[in-house]
Amino acid sequence: MLKTYLTSDEIRKMTEAAPTLRDKVIVAFLGDTGCRVSELLRLKTQHIDFDRRLVLIPHLKAGLRKKCPSCGKSVGRRQNFCPKCGKDISDVTPEGSEEHTRLINVGEETLNLCREYLDKRKGNSDQLIPLTRQMVGLIMRRCAEAIGLGGKVMLNPETGKQHYVHPHNMRDSLVVDWLTLDDSATSQKALQVHLGHKKYETTARYQKLTPESIAGAADKVRRHRFGKEDTSGNS
Repeated sequence: MLKTYLTSDEIRKMTEAAPTLRDKVIVAFLGDTGCRVSELLRLKTQHIDFDRRLVLIPHLKAGLRKKCPSCGKSVGRRQNFCPKCGKDISDVTPEGSEEHTRLINVGEETLNLCREYLDKRKGNSDQLIPLTRQMVGLIMRRCAEAIGLGGKVMLNPETGKQHYVHPHNMRDSLVVDWLTLDDSATSQKALQVHLGHKKYETTARYQKLTPESIAGAADKVRRHRFGKEDTSGNS
């Protein structure tokens, strides 16, 4: 079984299968908001407004620019050749960083889990989830395995590579569901702001066509070409 995204039902089951309250918060929060793991791990308890169901998401973007070692020209992080002197700078490490914040809406059920978790947990850390990225990835994989999604079941349709379920799949899932329900220009802009992208082109890269939507488009073509689709299996 190969999948290009996680369904909302699978995310719900993964949340229920999480062995601890902390793990439930991780799965539910990522699934609800589609935020990045780095953002979740930088989130502090004071960033959560429980009354208004809002969370202030901090995002630190590092490695913004490259500097050509030959002529000193500053270029974008994805540039492989210096536009001024032509030197190959593909191996140059991007430098610089900038921090952005945004307010996003969070579901009541997710916030209820956060309340319960904060009330019961021990320690005085101001971080909501004081873990590493690697630990969050392991938690996500274990929750996926608990509901039968073990192994490299996720398929990247752009590269053809298969991988284990990981936190970023929650972001993909949100985009698919969001735009399936409403792909109007207003909805697209709202999604862009929610995900924290400067341009919608970045948001659009996360959208993966579901097998159902591909099949639906193919069926429309078949009906146009051959008339009513024969579902009996007869040729």
